[in-house]
Amino acid sequence: MRKTINTLITLCVVSVLFTACDENAIPEITEPVSDTATYVKFFLHAEDAPEVNFYLDDQKVSSVGSSTSDELQGNKYGSVFPSNAYAIVPSGSLNLYARDLDGNVIATNAVTLDADKHYSAYLGGSTDSYEVFLIEDPLPPLDNVKIYWRFVNTMSGIPFAVDAYAVKAAVAATDDAPAQPVQIINLGKGINYKQAGEYQELATGKYNFRIFESGTEYDVETSTPFIQNTVTVASKGRVYSTQIRGTYKPTPTSKNIDYWRER
Repeated sequence: MRKTINTLITLCVVSVLFTACDENAIPEITEPVSDTATYVKFFLHAEDAPEVNFYLDDQKVSSVGSSTSDELQGNKYGSVFPSNAYAIVPSGSLNLYARDLDGNVIATNAVTLDADKHYSAYLGGSTDSYEVFLIEDPLPPLDNVKIYWRFVNTMSGIPFAVDAYAVKAAVAATDDAPAQPVQIINLGKGINYKQAGEYQELATGKYNFRIFESGTEYDVETSTPFIQNTVTVASKGRVYSTQIRGTYKPTPTSKNIDYWRER
């Protein structure tokens, strides 16, 4: 059985899952598969970038599924490949490229992918200066009853570091349950562009993810944050990241914050 599984995984690595298949066709792997393979997710976080695909050296490593057209398609702003999983790619020292649909290089960077590690790869920046970069995803140990969350800053041009919090509102007492105080989980302080906080455990419930400018005075519960969103955290055994993205503006919109699942 193990030999059959390893054979299937080897075929996946050889093909590198680079054909124009459905975004969710990548298998979700939680155990080591090879001492020469790496796990990578690819994000398009450059707000005004054209559609792109990602390449490692000359091998295409992202795709966009389509049921209506055979034309080449690419990742758009806010998209991720693959969805809720990782692509399995070769490890080693490689060149990471973002190319538009005409094959033009939008941005490139020399990267080192360590075997059996997880990474998120981003296209960030703006029209004058796109860039591709990696952030390592040091996933917590697999646990079917815990939920982990972290914060990632990929907002290009942001002139300050940020502090990130997950806030669960207080719950009034009922006939069946006592009151619950507000819960404030610190997801990291002083997080600059291209940096991430550490994964923190969250209980299930509804959370307001609130991002403040570092070094300013604020009350996490009552002050108006730089940007925020609200997420109901329900599925146990999962690992997520809240991310701010796009190009900095004094009044960002909901398109500049989102969350995604690593596991």
